[in-house]
Amino acid sequence: MTTVFVEPSDVLPLVDVEVGFPVGSLLDPPGREGLAQLAGHLLRRGPSGISQARFEDRLAMLGARISVEVSMRSTRIRATVLARNLEPLLELLSRLVWAPAFRATDFAKLKRQAQGTLKSRLDDDQTLGAVQFRRSLFVDHPYGRTLGGTEASLRRLDLDSIRRFYRRQLERSPFVVGLAGDVLRRDAERLVATYFPSRRGRATAKLDLEPSRARAGRHVVIVDKPARTQTQLFIGTLGAKTRDPKLFPLIVSNTAFGGTFSGPLMQQVRGVRGWSYGAYSRLLHSTQRDAWYMWTAPASEYSAECAALQLELMERWVKRGIKQAELRFAQRYLINGHCFDRDTASKRLESTLDVELLGVPRRYVDSYDALVAGVSRSDAIEATRRRISPRDLAIVVVATAADVATSFESIPGVQSLEVVPFDRL
Repeated sequence: MTTVFVEPSDVLPLVDVEVGFPVGSLLDPPGREGLAQLAGHLLRRGPSGISQARFEDRLAMLGARISVEVSMRSTRIRATVLARNLEPLLELLSRLVWAPAFRATDFAKLKRQAQGTLKSRLDDDQTLGAVQFRRSLFVDHPYGRTLGGTEASLRRLDLDSIRRFYRRQLERSPFVVGLAGDVLRRDAERLVATYFPSRRGRATAKLDLEPSRARAGRHVVIVDKPARTQTQLFIGTLGAKTRDPKLFPLIVSNTAFGGTFSGPLMQQVRGVRGWSYGAYSRLLHSTQRDAWYMWTAPASEYSAECAALQLELMERWVKRGIKQAELRFAQRYLINGHCFDRDTASKRLESTLDVELLGVPRRYVDSYDALVAGVSRSDAIEATRRRISPRDLAIVVVATAADVATSFESIPGVQSLEVVPFDRL
């Protein structure tokens, strides 16, 4: 029998449903990036035997909505419906999952939309910087790919490739089903067993990722865009794995350094100098080490100075660690904020499915507050020194290259500087 995860709540007469597959963009074949996302979007267009217009009308009659979200490691089909219409929604959802229409007209339209999205991001400097930062940090590793692919990879995709991806990955993959809201557990289990019976076997493609590695040294990439008076600046290196024993000490340490308005990164960049409205650091984690990075948006004339200051602050953080008062503030901040990640049945269900789909340890969910509170200052200092390298960095700035190249070359420790036209990303 299919395992069903249920988070009951009678606050509203609604039920949230999620069907999740451990299949994401990391399974895109090389040169065909964007395949998983396009397959997910096409899946959303409805089941076989019913037009998309009738499918949407049926959802409206049920008081329901459906979305499909594709990430690096999962595909999640989410729905919300009036509680009294849960069974017909599950019947419709099962048809969508197991017998998708995959119409040629829908594919052509969605492919054009995907290509249009790539073009539209050329107007978003922050997105350009983020895309180039991951490429620069991870180089040829799959973590450096973009979810939506590239112009070249999208041109290679056809409807047959979508169908093959569905048959080899989604159709044969293990899956999880969760319901949150106004539903009893026994009813949820009965309905899911009816429309989503369990299957034997495992996904045909087992994902074994090689370890991620940062290039030695500091490497600058300028995304060259004309007439930039404001720049987008990303500086970072590798962070941690999800199952890293130093993950929580590093989460606390990073929160103290650049995760809040009162942290030294924000205070020195914005509060003291006024160089950027925002200044934060972020720690990501996955099966292999994901990124740790700082982001700011200084004016072009201060961009290199801002980068040099951030590097100085980073070096000081890694060398000296955080103060006891900063540790306690970060712990309170994380613990007080965590309640908002658990305050609805839908959010609690999401955490449970993360455990099943992404391999997040159960104790991260059940014992989050204790794990944060148990971090000592020495733990935070050691984790930062062991995981964050000020020597091995990707430095990416979206700017007019002629205005900033010389000043970025003079930043201490820079080993290379590359200029990439913004319309080549």
